[in-house]
Amino acid sequence: MSDHPQSNGTSRGAGSSGVVGFVLGALVGAGIALLLAPRTGKETRRGLADAGRRLGGTVRDTLGQAGERVNDLAQDAKAALDAGREAFEEGRESQDPPPTSGPARMDSPGRPEAGATVPRP
Repeated sequence: MSDHPQSNGTSRGAGSSGVVGFVLGALVGAGIALLLAPRTGKETRRGLADAGRRLGGTVRDTLGQAGERVNDLAQDAKAALDAGREAFEEGRESQDPPPTSGPARMDSPGRPEAGATVPRP
């Protein structure tokens, strides 16, 4: 199972969308600042390369966290499926098999089971 506590109906990825929005906003702001700043071409290229490296690290971290969440969800789904399958089999085994022959069974007092023949006196 997963070590993550279950949430009460909220999405597990809700926090990651805020991080993505923040990163995109930071990139747009950095791009505008680089274009409007009075720097030489060499300095601007160096700044862009640094920003790209920082973004690459952030993206790797975010993708790693997303991969862990996907693995956790897959494990949770497999465990739930296995538990459901086991409960189904236990329920199937605990049911009495229908009689193959003999007197008619009664579903409720005074009424024979559907399709059963009742001997007449």
